[in-house]
Amino acid sequence: MVSEKGGLLDQILLEDIARHCPHQFLAFHQCMTLPEPDPNQCAQQQQQLAKCIRTAVPSFHKIQGECAGKLQVYEACLRINNSNTKACTSELQSLRKCAFGTLQ
Repeated sequence: MVSEKGGLLDQILLEDIARHCPHQFLAFHQCMTLPEPDPNQCAQQQQQLAKCIRTAVPSFHKIQGECAGKLQVYEACLRINNSNTKACTSELQSLRKCAFGTLQ
């Protein structure tokens, strides 16, 4: 089941992100759950979280290394389709399948 694997993949990544970037993760989450989030403030929090993920999260590094080709295909699909994620469903499924395989 792709959806069950996808949920497990999400859980593994979120736990790894929370473990290695706790302050950035919490700050972004708190910003996004405000009754009226400030888009500029949340964007800054998101950038700080993304920077931490790129530098400190082992599971992200492993996926990025082992699934680089599939990630490039997905990103190219998004560019071609003006960020329409529905047009790139098969590419995303392929990327997620690769990512799940690297974390097992």
